[in-house]
Amino acid sequence: MRSRRRGPRGRSRCTATVQPPLAEATIAVLVTDTAVTPQPGFWNWARTDPDRVAVVEHDGQETTFGELAAAVNRVSHGLRALGLKKGDGVAVVLPNERTFLDVYLAAMQSGLYFTAVNYHLTGPEIAYIVGDCEASVFVGHARFGEACRAAADELDFPSERRFAVGDVAGFRPFDDLVAGQPDAYPDERPAGMVMLYTSGTTGRPKGVRRPLTEADADATAAAGALSARLFEVAPGPGVHLCAGPLYHAAPSNFAVNAMHLGQTAVVMDKWTAEGTLERIERYRVTTSHMVPTMFHRLLALPQEMRDRADVSSLQTIIHAAAPCPVDVKQRMFDWWGPIIWEYYAATEGGGTFVRPKEW
Repeated sequence: MRSRRRGPRGRSRCTATVQPPLAEATIAVLVTDTAVTPQPGFWNWARTDPDRVAVVEHDGQETTFGELAAAVNRVSHGLRALGLKKGDGVAVVLPNERTFLDVYLAAMQSGLYFTAVNYHLTGPEIAYIVGDCEASVFVGHARFGEACRAAADELDFPSERRFAVGDVAGFRPFDDLVAGQPDAYPDERPAGMVMLYTSGTTGRPKGVRRPLTEADADATAAAGALSARLFEVAPGPGVHLCAGPLYHAAPSNFAVNAMHLGQTAVVMDKWTAEGTLERIERYRVTTSHMVPTMFHRLLALPQEMRDRADVSSLQTIIHAAAPCPVDVKQRMFDWWGPIIWEYYAATEGGGTFVRPKEW
């Protein structure tokens, strides 16, 4: 169903609410698995194995689970110091870097809605989404500074709640948000929610805003990890290659869920076929989420390069977003083996998948 809400400056918006929140009793049943120690969830791994590597950025910079949890806590406290409360929202225009994950996870343990905006959009397009999602804080990046500033100015967004990584006129440095904030976990950690936007319709993108659950962040993180387990990805050691932009739902979801499973997320800033093979071999990647276009470009590499690449660590490759030609998928099976899963899903909810052995 769809409900009408009023956005900034009295503008009307159409927000799709298509699924109720998961009942707390259901979450408890889903996440109870005595065979898994610790229980899945980013914060559980951060507490029990803080020195495990959580994120590897495009430049090779590594961050452990403990370090990332501390950074996330500082952002959480910073947002609360600004007066944000459960049900408020944060919008970001950020590249594939750790700051994206800092803010994402902070929202998820602060009862906030998190909206990632496509950084290819123009200022007015960004302004529409930031305003429509009713963001209370806007985080941009110097790489997209002109568009971020245009969007914030169009909305007359409060200057004290604009933050930027790098120098963007009219924005406070992101460091201001976390300066002086403690590393400790907040006393209350209500679960947040990602607010996605779908453009698979006429007119402007539509926001999909689900009601927040009453469960805490740890419980919903553990439940979220179950989506990866649908593809037989087990908790524990592993390396997930984040190949797509984090502003897309699937790349960010699978990268974060990999961390919920206790695995390392290797994040690419810009995807290339050569860079993919290099990272698979260097980091012994076990899982990744890709789209058919990536398969096309990988198969277009010279045969000698493909033969030389060590992809023996791969265990599960998941793809979606567009139909994959049968010939392309068969050639990927011939190269990488029967490890490729396919699924179809909608931002508004629902989906289906096919296992390698079924294909």
